[in-house]
Amino acid sequence: MSTDKIITEKEFQAFAQERLAPAIADPTLFRDRLKEVLDFAVVNEARMDAGANACYDRLLDGVALTFEQGLAGLADSPDKRKMLRLIALTRRKHHRAENFLKGLGRPLPKTFPVVEAAKPLFLDALQSVMDLLFDATRERQHGAGQFASLSMLYWTVDELNVAFYLAERMYTTQTYSHLRTVHDLLDRAELFFLFPAMADVWGGTDKKKLLKELSPSAVRVKLGKPKFDALYDFFTERGMHGTFGAVQMRTKQTGKRPGVTSVAMRMGGVAWDEEVDIAVSCCILTTVLTLITVAKVYESRLHQAEVFATLQAKSQTAIEFLNNHLVKPLQASGKDVSGVIEALNAIAQSLSAQKFGP
Repeated sequence: MSTDKIITEKEFQAFAQERLAPAIADPTLFRDRLKEVLDFAVVNEARMDAGANACYDRLLDGVALTFEQGLAGLADSPDKRKMLRLIALTRRKHHRAENFLKGLGRPLPKTFPVVEAAKPLFLDALQSVMDLLFDATRERQHGAGQFASLSMLYWTVDELNVAFYLAERMYTTQTYSHLRTVHDLLDRAELFFLFPAMADVWGGTDKKKLLKELSPSAVRVKLGKPKFDALYDFFTERGMHGTFGAVQMRTKQTGKRPGVTSVAMRMGGVAWDEEVDIAVSCCILTTVLTLITVAKVYESRLHQAEVFATLQAKSQTAIEFLNNHLVKPLQASGKDVSGVIEALNAIAQSLSAQKFGP
């Protein structure tokens, strides 16, 4: 067949029948002939029309059902379990680990309009973070405190990139883990710059003291912030520590009858498109917060007029986007948006104050 011609259902049926018909008379040929058909379908899946793909699925289900019925009467054994796993692979009810790893590097699974709208805003804000860090490093860093602050802030660039990469590929649970890490890094960067002695605790060997003095809540208190951070809690609930909220995003009910509820556990990302929209919006929010922290920490090293113009442009665009694509969807679904609103208010207050130092 032509390498670019669409394969119809009739053509696929003819190909499969030509190879499987001899196996009916000679079962010893079945394995090799079936493999020819399966290999053909895998290689040509993108060129097979809907009818051909449906025919392929029916073939898999038929073969799998035949094998399952044949195995049903056999005693439990490692060989039987291996066969059942192989059958499940053909029916897409079991998975190969290598495919999930490959999946991270493949083109996006689907197009999300909100993601496409968010990407230029995210990249623009992240570029501004990198620009300000470049300016700040034109002067020498002095002492462990300044080294620690700079380390934390450069670290955020990697975390933000990974967060957005995962979000647009529907790995939102993991996205929030990286965004929460950024939140930790920003508070520590500010702490080490204001209180350089705390960097000695950070780099020390007293683990108990480190946990006590540099836990997220302890750092917030030292910075004069509320011990409880609603946005931090929002990220935690959606992506850390095996929370119920995170599991909800990865689970889908597939059936219910008296006394029995059937659910599907999602691997390879979340099951809901709206979760991708929310996660990507959170990436923009966190990047703007990072930009504000960099401006605040390195106030004396930056051109203040340029910094204010940059923050004003990036923040106002982000606030409008986030109100439309983060706050409103969360409110509509009955979710607690207090943390997000607090963060947006903090951005607005930073702009109105026209200064970013202590």
